[in-house]
Amino acid sequence: MRTRPVAITIAGSDSGGGAGLQADLKTFTSLGVFGATIVTGLTAQNTIGVSKIYEVSPEFVEAQFDSVINDLKPKYAKTGMLASKEIINIVKKKILEYKLDLVLDPVMIAKSGDLLVKEDVIPSIKDLIKNSIIATPNKFEAEKILGGEIKSAEDLKIAAKNFYNSFSTNVVIKGGSKLGGMDYAIIDGEELELTYENVNTKNTHGSGDVFSAAITAYLAKGYSLKDAVINAKQFVSYSIKYSLDLGNGHGPVDPFAYPESIIEREISREIAEKLVEYLETHKDIVKKLLDQEEKLNIGVGTAYGDIATLAGGIIRYINWIKVDGPIVINYYDNLVTSILKETNKKIGISFSMSNRILSASEKGLIKISESGINSDTIIRNGKIILVADDLNDLIKKIEMITND
Repeated sequence: MRTRPVAITIAGSDSGGGAGLQADLKTFTSLGVFGATIVTGLTAQNTIGVSKIYEVSPEFVEAQFDSVINDLKPKYAKTGMLASKEIINIVKKKILEYKLDLVLDPVMIAKSGDLLVKEDVIPSIKDLIKNSIIATPNKFEAEKILGGEIKSAEDLKIAAKNFYNSFSTNVVIKGGSKLGGMDYAIIDGEELELTYENVNTKNTHGSGDVFSAAITAYLAKGYSLKDAVINAKQFVSYSIKYSLDLGNGHGPVDPFAYPESIIEREISREIAEKLVEYLETHKDIVKKLLDQEEKLNIGVGTAYGDIATLAGGIIRYINWIKVDGPIVINYYDNLVTSILKETNKKIGISFSMSNRILSASEKGLIKISESGINSDTIIRNGKIILVADDLNDLIKKIEMITND
């Protein structure tokens, strides 16, 4: 009988799907966690902005807590925007009643610095922080909670220490794009500087939700808090790197990018195996492509820049064809992997330069160039690299070249 770890998001609905409980659920699912929801509000919004908000009554929020927790019995929960003192008080009451470990994302201020809640909510949020296992404010929210400004990496570190000491609660303060994507955490007294590749994109809608949801998901899967935070930073950074250019405003980050990249790597391995199998069962074709005592190699790429290739290649000794090494992914760069990265083609194979290749070019069967621009055959280091968009297309080109 199959089960999954369960986590709760206590948040509002983003009708545009990029943030709020929608982003939380996508993150939970992408990390193998079953997500349940306690809806605190509804928004009419898209990538451009919020046009209307409908707040759910505290009584209905409480009823959702009771229904979800009494049945699914989760241990971990996270919050999104809690728009009123009454909602916050209910959340605190139910967190304590059911002994939930809370990841508090104190959503108060947008990345632009605009206030999203009324000033009178802030004392209630501060109180809820003390009942959380970790808080994840952005730099603007940390400034509002602590007072003062965060203008540098050093300011960020000082703010994290002040936050940790003031609330006796673990914290990650998100520096955001203004501080090069750097975050600073203090967990059980240990200080952690969290950095990743800084991506220059406007499409960061939902990134804070995805980060706190990823922490919650990793905790539900049994990770320690420190490891959950470190892995969540990598996860959200990946979702920002491969964010989606949807809508006319700030597009959403993509929490599905991480699992999809893993799926695509395995698919590329399977395609590479099929190509190797084809070459092994068509030795006469390999002999026509490859001079004696030379080797060819293959590559199969993904939309995320990962490439499957043979560790050693395929070697020809007179009439003997040998596959050398297993299929590996991102293990090392060779001629084929380099060309695939340059041309953004899906699949490629390298082999010997010969009159057969020149004849195929003269007949218009292939187009040769050194750059790979507007061509499917590249000359590099005395070798030929044939590229295509898929396996069937590559095999078709190989058979056209070797057809006598």
